[in-house]
Amino acid sequence: MTDTVIPRALIDGLAFPLADAALPLLDDGFARGDGAFETIGVWDGRPFRLADHLARLAGSLAAIGLPAPDLALLEAEARSLLDGVGSMDAALRCYVTASGTRVLTLTARPQRPELRHLVPLPAPWIRPLGSYGPAGAKSMSYTPNMASSRAARAAGGDDALLVSLEGFVLEGPTFGVAWVDHDTVRAPEVALGIVDSITRRTVLDAARAAGLAVEEGRYPLEALATASELLVCSSPRDLQAVARVGAFAYAAQTPVRDLLAKALNSARRGP
Repeated sequence: MTDTVIPRALIDGLAFPLADAALPLLDDGFARGDGAFETIGVWDGRPFRLADHLARLAGSLAAIGLPAPDLALLEAEARSLLDGVGSMDAALRCYVTASGTRVLTLTARPQRPELRHLVPLPAPWIRPLGSYGPAGAKSMSYTPNMASSRAARAAGGDDALLVSLEGFVLEGPTFGVAWVDHDTVRAPEVALGIVDSITRRTVLDAARAAGLAVEEGRYPLEALATASELLVCSSPRDLQAVARVGAFAYAAQTPVRDLLAKALNSARRGP
């Protein structure tokens, strides 16, 4: 058995090596970025919270006005794609385009540089739930997110911290955020229109289980001035602590991050 994940894909149930997988040029997912997607971390060969990810996919499709997917079929295809992975780590991605095409890919877990410095940038495309239909959807139209990452790197940072037009902390372009402030773990509320991060849910649940106070709300960027730790998380990432956000710097000691990272790893891999 190979000790690396062989990149592969399923398109409408048909299997391909990833390098050979392709969509028609006029598929709405390619031509317009119209659709929704999920990235699921695979840890020791097991997809973490697969049912929750597929439920969120269905919610995203509903929010952007597309038909409900066949979740049982998507789950079966996901598990089929994982055949032979054994106990390896990987990244499973699931896309449903506006043309109705189902795309699932499996790759090795991406090895990204650690995020140490976030640059606050405005995110006018993220609006509160209820203000317009697609608010909070994890759509395939990620250009604004990627552009903000590039802008942050051009400004000397590792990535962006997105801020609403009203000045509230939101999320990163591809990750959720939380921070520790006076023994309380705080996080932006989902009602702001951010993606309801499943990894962040897991981290906040772990904080509650550890006896820490957890508060979700609307916090201005200035609220990060009194934080002792700033945490970032996503499906393929380990829980990380950031050293700096804009003008705010944080200590090298990260006891809460260390505690919650251990709990997240246990949840992903089992005790």
